[in-house]
Amino acid sequence: MADDALAVISAVGIVSPLGRGADETWSALMAGRSGIGAVRSFSTEPFASDRGAEVRADLLPASWRHEDGTPAVGRAEALAVMAIQDALADAGIDDGDVDLVVGTTMGEPTWIETWPDDDARAAPTLPRRSLELLHGTPDGLAQRVARLTGVRGRVTAVGGACAAGNYALAQALDDVRAGRSTRVLAGGVDAFSRTAYLGFAKLGALSPTPCRPFGLDREGLTLGEGAAFLLVESAEAARSRGARSRAALAGAGLSCDAHHPTTPDPEGRGAAAALRAALADAGVGPDEVDWICAHGTGTRANDRAEVAAMTAVFTGRRPPASSLKSLTGHGLGAASAIEAVACVLALEAGVVPPTWGVGPQDPECDWDVVTDGPRNLVAQVVVNQSYAFGGCNAVTVLRRAVAP
Repeated sequence: MADDALAVISAVGIVSPLGRGADETWSALMAGRSGIGAVRSFSTEPFASDRGAEVRADLLPASWRHEDGTPAVGRAEALAVMAIQDALADAGIDDGDVDLVVGTTMGEPTWIETWPDDDARAAPTLPRRSLELLHGTPDGLAQRVARLTGVRGRVTAVGGACAAGNYALAQALDDVRAGRSTRVLAGGVDAFSRTAYLGFAKLGALSPTPCRPFGLDREGLTLGEGAAFLLVESAEAARSRGARSRAALAGAGLSCDAHHPTTPDPEGRGAAAALRAALADAGVGPDEVDWICAHGTGTRANDRAEVAAMTAVFTGRRPPASSLKSLTGHGLGAASAIEAVACVLALEAGVVPPTWGVGPQDPECDWDVVTDGPRNLVAQVVVNQSYAFGGCNAVTVLRRAVAP
């Protein structure tokens, strides 16, 4: 592929339980500073777990609530706006002339969760509540975020469950390659909500302790939240406006297990198909991959299926892998976007973050999982894996930026 046809990542914006901005995020990943703690957003008395990974209250803008404490904007909206504003500032773009692809699992849950009981029963007859219901959809969330940030290009919402961030990046990559877009802000957002917490609790998927991906005694996942957006543009477009290329977005691969609504194919066949497709799209062989940013949720079924997929694809050299979720929790649609930002930072720094707090590793997850602190590794190629409910699999491949 000619250099001018390459899609590059020229800017990032991120807010997560680790903090706001690339510097604070990277510092936490290197030091093992966790964003997991007791849930503050609602009472967890009915649940077996009280652990969650929430964005610090002091990071949320004061304007997101009215004086009486009711929401002025949705929590997911507030998170997405912060990340997009930071990405635009990093890019030096102030005219809003970008396209936007928003990946999300839950959309905007804030409105329904804060309805008084009487309003909830009468919602169809109350214009305000009906409008809030529309605002809660993924499309409604994307449209409101675009208005709040001044984005003037095409706006798209994409699903893909907890792989939505990578789905958004895959669409951005296609749009830039095809010439449909000059530059695209792509990423994911989901807000911590009682609705999501209840759903995962009913599945028995929530860990009563901070999650331990690939660990022998892991008990499940820790729910998180956040937003991350990356500016994807052609190398020519970035160069023409004097922008740096922080990394190349080299390829993407998608697949669906069609196996079970929540349980992955235990042999990891769908995940392996997405991984192979991403490597082929990037023109990269398995032996060229230097590090894997794993999905690594901390559930027994998902971790083992992910290792099975990697084992099927990496039949020669096995690149080390890490999961960030032991610090960030599982940010649902934001997760793989947050992890994509971490991939960019790892490529720039020549260091990869570990999976903190794993303890003894599950022998059925036989892989080189980085657990002993940050590892010096001047990676040229990294893989970002996301394998979600419904068998929605999305993998992206990033390369180290080439000096101009």
